[in-house]
Amino acid sequence: MTSGSLVYYRLIALWALNEAMLGGVIHGLKIPVSGLVVGSCAVICISLIAWYVPRKGAIIKATIIVAVFKMMLSPQAPPPAYIAVFFQGLMGELLFFNKRWFKLSCLLLAVLSLVESGLQRILVLTIVYGNDLWKVINDSINRLTKQKTAVNYSLLIGGGYVFLHLIAGFIVGWWASLLPNKISKWNEDQWNKIVLANDKTAIVPVSKKRRRGLKRGLFIAWIILILLYAQSIFRIGDPLLPRHISLKILVRSVIIVLTWYFILGPLLKQLLHYWLQKKQAKAGQDISAVWDILPSTRHLIVESWKRSAGSKGLRRIIACAKAILVNALNPVVPGRVFILTGPVQTGKTTSLVKWSEQRDDVFGILTPVVNGKRSFMNVRVRHLFDMEAGDEEKDKLIIGRFAFSKNNFDKAIHVIRDAMNKKGWLIVDEVGPMELRGDGFREVVKEVISAENEDQRIVLVVREGLVEKVKESFQIKNAIVINRVSDLQY
Repeated sequence: MTSGSLVYYRLIALWALNEAMLGGVIHGLKIPVSGLVVGSCAVICISLIAWYVPRKGAIIKATIIVAVFKMMLSPQAPPPAYIAVFFQGLMGELLFFNKRWFKLSCLLLAVLSLVESGLQRILVLTIVYGNDLWKVINDSINRLTKQKTAVNYSLLIGGGYVFLHLIAGFIVGWWASLLPNKISKWNEDQWNKIVLANDKTAIVPVSKKRRRGLKRGLFIAWIILILLYAQSIFRIGDPLLPRHISLKILVRSVIIVLTWYFILGPLLKQLLHYWLQKKQAKAGQDISAVWDILPSTRHLIVESWKRSAGSKGLRRIIACAKAILVNALNPVVPGRVFILTGPVQTGKTTSLVKWSEQRDDVFGILTPVVNGKRSFMNVRVRHLFDMEAGDEEKDKLIIGRFAFSKNNFDKAIHVIRDAMNKKGWLIVDEVGPMELRGDGFREVVKEVISAENEDQRIVLVVREGLVEKVKESFQIKNAIVINRVSDLQY
């Protein structure tokens, strides 16, 4: 996968998680401004796809892939949610025809997408509750204000709701238009860098458990309400339902919601899912690529949120968004060399010992302290042998006040060299002052780094303050510097 394809699929994965996960949560909580939140995130993803993948058809293809994942991961999403997705994708495909008009296109996309979301919500309310809802709102407020001239407050409320989306559209569109330049600057902040773990944890659909008894009860209530409503509307005998407008609105809304629940919703969803499944078969390779990236993208979002814990409120959200976008668009693709660093005697070796115990693909040398003395450990077989030289040894390596066994260093080097062709992880603990001056593991580390074994990742343990010197001395490029063993992901 090329770097351009990786960025494209990463942006699609972010958009899909926004729609399927965030959208599903907000929809479940019935938050009235869900379109603002989910729509704004979608606009940003589409704008970035247009900037980084300026290819005709890229946005519409991404839209179909996102809709497929929405179907798979959030099957309870209503058809209007899909309408919003396809509207945003279609507008994006039409508007981003030339990079010279990128800022204007971002503004238009954001305004149109968010205004459509607001209008859609008002249209749904009108369909469900009817014009009587707006009449009740007008009458109630006019009575409270005791105005001589009736004011159409429902129009003001609806207009204000749409105007809120319009203003949000301008803000989001302007911010999205500035993002490419901002991301280039944010990319220079090293704290933003996150190793994207190849997390294999499955992402499962958001299921909605339905109780058969409850569904049966709703169905019976639906039939009864339809009969009562029809009897009152067509005046078959004396109306059994009171004529109070509030009750009329309530009954009408319940009937429409249940009709949607039992008939229209499932029918439209089946037709939509059938069409998406056909598209899924055609775009199988792209969908598979996004599916493989989804877990690491989720890891990126979670890790970004953790990293921004030092900020609060809106500042934390902004810091989290920065980290997500920087790493999605400038991913640190795991190379072969990881450098585990930290201050002296902070548990680097101990954590590696524990980590390697859980795996069967780790080789090389660790240097734990046993009975107060530093020892070599053959990681694969857990065999210990002395690192420090005995009094009787003549061939010693002297570093400061320490005297190390030259023979046992040669034995450790043999263990490392023997593991160079293995598949998995190769640890060299540690690379420090001795190696920088030309002794110890220097030559074997050079061999390990230059070896062309794509199936092996290398872990070098380096004390704090020597990382840059080690990278320069061994000419290590694209090394991933970590402070925790838990970041050893690939």
